[in-house]
Amino acid sequence: MVMTVPGDTATPTGTDRQRVLYVGGLGRSGSTLLEKLLNELPGTLSVGETLHLWERGIRDHERCGCGEDFDVCPQWAAIGAEAYGDWASVDVDRMIDLRWALDRSRRLPQIFRGLRSGEQSADERWYVEQLRTVLLAAASTAPRDPDGNAPEVILESSKHLSTAAMLATDPNLDVRVVHLVRDPRGVAYSWTKVVDRPEADGSIMPTYSPARTAMRWVTDNLGFETLARLGVPMLRVRYEDLLADPVGTLRSIGALADLDVGPLDFIDGNEIHLTQPMHSIAGNPMRFGGDRMTLRLDDAWRSKLDPSARRLVTAMCAPVLRRYGYPLR
Repeated sequence: MVMTVPGDTATPTGTDRQRVLYVGGLGRSGSTLLEKLLNELPGTLSVGETLHLWERGIRDHERCGCGEDFDVCPQWAAIGAEAYGDWASVDVDRMIDLRWALDRSRRLPQIFRGLRSGEQSADERWYVEQLRTVLLAAASTAPRDPDGNAPEVILESSKHLSTAAMLATDPNLDVRVVHLVRDPRGVAYSWTKVVDRPEADGSIMPTYSPARTAMRWVTDNLGFETLARLGVPMLRVRYEDLLADPVGTLRSIGALADLDVGPLDFIDGNEIHLTQPMHSIAGNPMRFGGDRMTLRLDDAWRSKLDPSARRLVTAMCAPVLRRYGYPLR
């Protein structure tokens, strides 16, 4: 794990800024598993991938991580009432249009310039304001702990580098990023599998070629390194290390978020006993699993990824593979 903390040029953390722990990285890297574990920590609340809230939640009423359809989930109803009076008051079409126009990897140069200079277009400011409004409403409406305290940290797992950078432009948010990486050959194999999306009956998750995945693995991970150099506090976590040492990994993430993670007694070796509901938007189907999990490293790619695809992914990712401690063979 590698932590990057901003220097003197970063905006000082203020007590009136909402801490947001953002899980970032390429999809199929274990982000939903990490989110489920982080949601068990005292002082945290997961909202899932707010990048997809507008389409999959408000418009399409897909299932929340709690199992209820979005439009009948009491937690999301409370968030909508606090943020907008009612979800029906949201300009969903405009938000979806701006999401596809502004919150894109191809706009990262402009987003990074805005993060450095503080200059944004009116549309960018409005888009980020809507994301912030939802996050703040989630914190203010969340169930309190036994001492009556609201969550200290909101867990946001949109993964996209562009979303992390745009959130970091908001002075009301104290964004810290867990940069999650996984062996790209495992990621590439996962993106070739056909996986049902139980939150939307009859739909499946997209699939991508190993070459496309390898290219995105390199560019996305290098992009998160750039975000760290721009002053966003960041901790790099390898999926393989999370599986090997979940307790140590969660303690390191807790340090990044200034959280007292407690005894972590919901972890017993590789056995996990989950007790907290997770009202998450979008994510891997494993978010609908039960309250008990066994942590196992998914390395099926070693035997199931086509050898030519494995060699291609290794060659395309080789320089960054070595930097992140992955063997070429």
